[in-house]
Amino acid sequence: MMRRAVITLSPAFNFRYFGLALIAGLFATAVIVLQLSLNQTLALVFSLIVITLWASDKMAGLTAGLIFFLTKSFWVRLAYSVDISSGANSGFDLLGVAPALILAAIILWQVSLDLVLGRILFPDRSRRLMLAFAAVGFLSIFTSGSPVIGLGGFERNILPNMMILFLTASIISDVSQLKIIMKAMIIVGLISSVYAIGQYIVGLYPWELEWFLNEASENGLAGWLTIGLRGIEFRIFSLFYGYMDFFFTNILIFSLALAFRADWTGKWRLVYRLYVLSWLGVLFLSLERMPIVMILIVLFVARFIESTSTGRKRIIWAAVLIAAAFYFLLLVGGPLLNATGADKLMRLAELASPLEAVSIQDRAETKWLPALETIKNNPLGVGIGYGSQTRASENASQSENFVKPHNEIIQKALETGLIGALIFSLLLISIFRDTIILVRAKVSRRYGIAMAAAAIAFGVCGMVNLPFSGSSGLFFWLLAGAMLGLKDGMLHTETASQTDVQCADTT
Repeated sequence: MMRRAVITLSPAFNFRYFGLALIAGLFATAVIVLQLSLNQTLALVFSLIVITLWASDKMAGLTAGLIFFLTKSFWVRLAYSVDISSGANSGFDLLGVAPALILAAIILWQVSLDLVLGRILFPDRSRRLMLAFAAVGFLSIFTSGSPVIGLGGFERNILPNMMILFLTASIISDVSQLKIIMKAMIIVGLISSVYAIGQYIVGLYPWELEWFLNEASENGLAGWLTIGLRGIEFRIFSLFYGYMDFFFTNILIFSLALAFRADWTGKWRLVYRLYVLSWLGVLFLSLERMPIVMILIVLFVARFIESTSTGRKRIIWAAVLIAAAFYFLLLVGGPLLNATGADKLMRLAELASPLEAVSIQDRAETKWLPALETIKNNPLGVGIGYGSQTRASENASQSENFVKPHNEIIQKALETGLIGALIFSLLLISIFRDTIILVRAKVSRRYGIAMAAAAIAFGVCGMVNLPFSGSSGLFFWLLAGAMLGLKDGMLHTETASQTDVQCADTT
C-alpha cells in the first residue's frame, strides 16, 4: 500500500507563502488587466510585500518598510524612466506616497493594538513629549492656510517620520531584535556607498557631460578641479531622497556598525569592513564638510564613552592636538585652496573661520533671518506643509527667497510655532538622557554609545541643516524608539527579578 507524503508547515510559513502567492497574482493582474503604470505597479507590489511580512513577522515587516521608505527615490526614478521610454502614461505617483502611507498605517495599527491590550503608551518623558509635539503638529494643520496641504505635511513630516518612535518602542525589547535592522541597514549602507562611488566614476548623464565640458573650457583650472570634485550629490540621490539624506542616514549606520564592531563575525565581518571602506571613500570623494565633522564627532564621542578616566584624558588631548593641527593647516593652506577657484575646496577652507563663511552668511541672510521674521509674525507657526512653504510661500515669492531655515529648531518654530519648537528641544534633550541610561546598562551599553554619539552629531548638524527630517529623520526616530523599547525591557527584567527575590524571601 502506497503511503501519501504529508508536509506540515508552520502557520507563519503558510501565511507568508500564501501572501507571496497573492502578491504574484496581483502583480500579474495589475500589469495585464488593470494596465497600471510601472510606478503604480511597484507601489502595489512593494506595499503588499511589506504588509505580508508585517503580518507574519513584525520585525521583518518593519525592516522591509524602512528599506522601502529609504530607497523610494530609486524606484520612482526607475519607474518613470521605463514608463516614459515606453510611451506609457505614468499616471498618479502612487509609488511616491506609498512608503509613508504604509508605515503610517502600520504605526496606527500597532498603537491601536497596544491600546486594546491595555499597554501604557506613554510611560516615559520622551514618549509624552513626542505625543505633545505630534498634537501641536496636528493643530498646525489648521494654521497652514489649506487643511489639505496641512494634512499632507502632517502625514509627510509627523506620520510616520516621527511617530515611528512609538512603533519600535512597542515591538523591540531586546538587542537581538535590533540586530535584524542593523544587518539590513549595513547592507543598504554598503550598496548605497558602492553605488555612489560607481556613479561618481562612470555615471555621466548627457546634460552633466555638457556641464563638465563647459566648466573645463570656460573656467580653466577651477573648472577641472570642479570636475575632479564634481559634486557627488548629483548622483547619490538616485538611491535616497537627497544627497544629505544619504549622508545623514549613513552617519547613523556607521555609528551602529562602529559600536557593534565586535559582533560582526564571519561574513558579516567582511561586510562591515567593505562598508567602512566604501563609506570613507565617499567622504573623501565628496569632501562634504558637515558629514566629515559628524563622523569625527561620532568617533570622538564613542571612543570617549568606551574609555576609562585615564583614557578619556588622552582622547581629549589627542582631539585638541588634532584640531589645532587641522586649524593650522587650514590657515596656511586656505589661500591656496581659495586660489583654485573650486567651490568644494573654497568651502573646505571656510572651516578656518566658520562664523565668517560665505555659506553661513548666506544662510543667515537669506534663510534664518526671513524665517525668524516669519516666526515673529506667526508665533503659532505657519503650519506643517511641503517644506514649510505654506502661508510663508506668499512672502517667499515676493522676496524671491523661499523660507527654508536650514536649522532644525527654527524649522520647527516656523512650522509648529514657539510652543512646538520648545517641546521639540525638550524632546531632543530627553532622548539624549535616555542614551545615558542605556550606556550605564551592561546589556545595551554598546547601543547606548552608538545613539549618544549619533544624537550629539545630529544635534550639531541641526544648527545648520535638517537631519531630524526626511529619511534620515525617520531612521533616527526609529532607533530612538528602539532605545525606549530596550529601556522598557530592562525595567521589566528588573521588576521580574525583584519579584522573584521577594517570593524567595517569603518562601
